[in-house]
Amino acid sequence: MTDIIENETGEMMGFTPSWWTFVLLGIIAFIFGICCVIMPGYVTLFLGYFVGAMVVVWGIMTVVQAVKPHEGGTGRSVALIILGVLAIILGLLVFTSILSAWFLMTYLIAFWAFLTGFTNIFQAFTGKDSTWYKVLLVIAGIIAIILGFYVMMYPLMGTATVIYVLGIFLIAWGIVVTITGLMTQK
Repeated sequence: MTDIIENETGEMMGFTPSWWTFVLLGIIAFIFGICCVIMPGYVTLFLGYFVGAMVVVWGIMTVVQAVKPHEGGTGRSVALIILGVLAIILGLLVFTSILSAWFLMTYLIAFWAFLTGFTNIFQAFTGKDSTWYKVLLVIAGIIAIILGFYVMMYPLMGTATVIYVLGIFLIAWGIVVTITGLMTQK
């Protein structure tokens, strides 16, 4: 069974994950979920500043890529410079207004949850894995889709609520992924 899961996943993703990668991912998700539930204020600040920093870094890398000599002409360079400068400005604005950044984050969380949920369900119905593995994928997918709908329905809800919901999702998803990894080890 492990060979089938590793072979199918390895072929689709370009690598073959081991059982312990699922367990590690599940444990990290579980721990971060607990932090979300216990310390939502700190997690909110951390994620807000982290996203802002990542956008600034991405903007700088885009500008650097634009000034490097490459094929594609001046039009591409100008477009990349404009995109990079806008990203830097957006990232710096995140540092000035974390709540505005969180409004954007709610939609990103919803998109991520939908993508994760539909991917898990798709893999459950198209894979050649064991029945229990498919059941766990469907459960994880349903949990993710419910989170996505919840966040999309209430985009203006308090930031702490988003963090609590994210925390509960990560706890549940972490448990499911950890069990999946332990099952694939046997």
